[in-house]
Amino acid sequence: MKLIFFAFVLLIIGSSIYGQDIVPEKVKKVDSLLTVASAEVSNVNPIGVIESATKALTLSREINYSRGKAMSSFYIGQVLIYMGDYEKSLEYLQLSQKEKYTSKNDIIKSEICRIKGQVFFYLGLKEASFREFQKAYEYAIRIKEKKERDRYVSLAYENLGIAYTAVRNKPDSTFYFYRKNKELLDKTDENLTFRNKINLYTLIGNYYRDKEVFDSATVWYNQANSLITKYDYPYSSWLCAHWSDLHLMKGEPDAALNCVKKGLECAKRTNLRNELPGLYQKITTIYSKNGMEDSARFYQNMYQEISDELSTSREGATEKAMQLLLEEERKYAQMRFNKTLSIIVYSIIATLLGIYLFWQQWRKRKKAILEATEREVSVLQDKLNDAFDEVIELARENDPSFLARFRMIYPEFINNLLKAHPQLIESELWLCAMVYLNFSSKEIAQYAFITHRSVQTRKSRLRKKLGIPADVDLYQYMISLS
Repeated sequence: MKLIFFAFVLLIIGSSIYGQDIVPEKVKKVDSLLTVASAEVSNVNPIGVIESATKALTLSREINYSRGKAMSSFYIGQVLIYMGDYEKSLEYLQLSQKEKYTSKNDIIKSEICRIKGQVFFYLGLKEASFREFQKAYEYAIRIKEKKERDRYVSLAYENLGIAYTAVRNKPDSTFYFYRKNKELLDKTDENLTFRNKINLYTLIGNYYRDKEVFDSATVWYNQANSLITKYDYPYSSWLCAHWSDLHLMKGEPDAALNCVKKGLECAKRTNLRNELPGLYQKITTIYSKNGMEDSARFYQNMYQEISDELSTSREGATEKAMQLLLEEERKYAQMRFNKTLSIIVYSIIATLLGIYLFWQQWRKRKKAILEATEREVSVLQDKLNDAFDEVIELARENDPSFLARFRMIYPEFINNLLKAHPQLIESELWLCAMVYLNFSSKEIAQYAFITHRSVQTRKSRLRKKLGIPADVDLYQYMISLS
């Protein structure tokens, strides 16, 4: 391929005295347009992305510039999903995936899988979506440059966290990935990863909102909003939508309406059409609950209109997605066939019995080692799970031996806590242990047979004794001591 490329360049040079400047200048022009498209993605300006990326794609096809074709197709596919055109999004992602440049670049491979995962999720293909998010993570950890690797691993953690709740219904696994993501982002340059942090803080806020730990949810939403304000980030509709749900759960319909309308303005301004149905539906629900039926009907009609438009697009995209999945399955089947054929040919050639016996022995030994290792890992995992389940059960039963058993299982946390705060008494240690295990105030009150208000009072006293400011999450502080 390199020889063909150089021959092509020489042909251009030979045909015109100006030829040597034509391709390099066009490559520079494409790269410049791609830089603009990338900036427009960051600014959440889909129309700007389409304009720049389309020009870059046209020019790249003229000069057969693989990087230009791969990146411009990807940018177009990326923004089309947010504009609600899922079928076209998949087409352009597929074009990007087929380029030679993509085959050698783990960043774009990770991003293509991540965006395809989102498309499949919107189309209701949840397991296919989950597999794409896993592939995005596998490519991300192979990225060589650390700053880039951290950025894309963070995005993979974010999507896997969401998927473990939306696809697998495992909120504990979800929170595990959120914690991994926070640990990663805390070590990065905020100027480069503030968008990742905004998403993460919103997701953690959702986690606490759903557990009805409203004070913690508010803390995380405020942190996300502070970053949006600090960096003048134009995309806030997603945060507004979730924050409005928190206000509704707290019985604050006016605040919820104000919040969701801000989100609607943002979604219209940024042309994120796939977010409009959810926002219209939230406004309809709030007006209906307040008895304002005329307003409710107006927004219900808006919801129906945009839903019908997106539904038409989604139907075509579902068929396209299934074609892509079938094509992928055919490639995998072919790969397995080729692999089987290679093994057969190798077996015929490898006629020496000694080599064959050696290979067999090595294979058995490797299998035995793997099985032994798996058994050891399984035993250790069972012990860890049993210990965790045991201490959780003791806490729920308000068993007197709970704290003693907790000390045995989490000695590092207890030692660090007492080292930092030696003045703590037994009942306060018990409350710290319950917070560390991530029990909500409601759950603590239930298991300790006290009122919810009493738990809040005890937490407030504990904060004061530990010297923890009101804007610091108590659970996060406990986790930091482990």
